[in-house]
Amino acid sequence: MRVVLEILDGPLLGRTVELNPGQSVSVGRTAKSQLMLPHDSFLSGMHFQIECTETGAMVKDCNSSNGTWVNGNKILNQQLTDGDQVAAGQTRFKIHLEEAPQTPEEQRRTSTVLFAAPKIEELQALAAQQKVEVSTLTPVQQAVVKYLQLRPAPLYAILNSNIDERVPHLLITSGEVYQFLSEGLTLGDQMPPGVYLVYLPATSPLLSRLVAEGWGKHWTLFFTCNHPFGEVRQHLRQFLIMQTEEGKRFFFRYYDPRLLQYLLPSCSPREITQLFGPIQSFLMEDANDPANLLEMMVSPQGLMGKVVKLG
Repeated sequence: MRVVLEILDGPLLGRTVELNPGQSVSVGRTAKSQLMLPHDSFLSGMHFQIECTETGAMVKDCNSSNGTWVNGNKILNQQLTDGDQVAAGQTRFKIHLEEAPQTPEEQRRTSTVLFAAPKIEELQALAAQQKVEVSTLTPVQQAVVKYLQLRPAPLYAILNSNIDERVPHLLITSGEVYQFLSEGLTLGDQMPPGVYLVYLPATSPLLSRLVAEGWGKHWTLFFTCNHPFGEVRQHLRQFLIMQTEEGKRFFFRYYDPRLLQYLLPSCSPREITQLFGPIQSFLMEDANDPANLLEMMVSPQGLMGKVVKLG
């Protein structure tokens, strides 16, 4: 059984998120939630959660301020049926229960439609509501943007909304292709990390915005890769949950530039090859001096690092 959650109201009207058995999605107003609806001020930060089981779907209220409603009735936990309407804040959602996909390719489908670039009218509406001004770039930030724009391979970034909850706002209004990286990952009672993958064309205004807002604040990791978005995302997801020698599983924060700067030089050649995969280079601020940009890449001789002085 597969669950399709359809948004019935607001600027994301008609968007859907698909869940296969064992997957879940949290819905709310802030970056605490996997599906974030920042325009609905009546939603709690994390309002409710939908879980797909082998036989159907369950909805659970996450101690929200205004409650979660199913077909007009306030609930805490409830089994859902096909066609049910879930209401939270000022937004309604419709539940569609479908037969589980049969092919391995279909089983790997995620909510790409939901996180693709919104329509132009949606971008204008959200941008008008948020009224966020881009800061004037400092000389160091200008040098960062120029260096990243001149990379010969396509540029991507991993953004950490656990450090700055404005990340989803920036992405929603950017018009660029992006997706939640931790979608569907579970580890006991721990919330998955709020990290997003975004593709950054050289002419993207979002690049300057990310550098202006995030350079030196440790929530942006840039990298270059010639592979398509879906393959890049699949590669990065495999490192989000790791396991110790004792068998204890944990969320691995490799996307934090402060960690990656010191992690890569300590890795074995085999680990370097696994972590880089199709990635050509990682680019990040120097944790000790944001006026330096660090570029890490793999050569036949092993890991290579370059310090680019920006000031």
